[in-house]
Amino acid sequence: RLKEAKCGLYLGPLRLLAAEVYDGMTADGIYANLFTGQERREIPFSTHASATVEMASMEKEYDVVVIDEIQMIADVTRGAAWTKALLGLRCKEIHVCGGSEARDIVKKLADACGDEFELIEYD
Repeated sequence: RLKEAKCGLYLGPLRLLAAEVYDGMTADGIYANLFTGQERREIPFSTHASATVEMASMEKEYDVVVIDEIQMIADVTRGAAWTKALLGLRCKEIHVCGGSEARDIVKKLADACGDEFELIEYD
């Protein structure tokens, strides 16, 4: 769904993951930006971005956002960045990926916000 969206964002915990997704999008012909703590690659007419979760822009509107490693929401040191992204991003659709231990907290947050929650599990 991310690559098919008119405007999309991938958020991951590591610069390496963000760069890997960025490389995949650009290889597929998608104009994308890369935002990490160490690197910024900006294209003025880009439609997509890949970033570390701490670099998420709360001002821009997206059609689809993917938040990877959602179980990090419980991390004492970095969890606030996942909470901020999950609750603060302006988007039509959020997909979260990660450990099943995050399921209950994500569902509770979605319910508290009045948002729809759908769980799809993969082997």
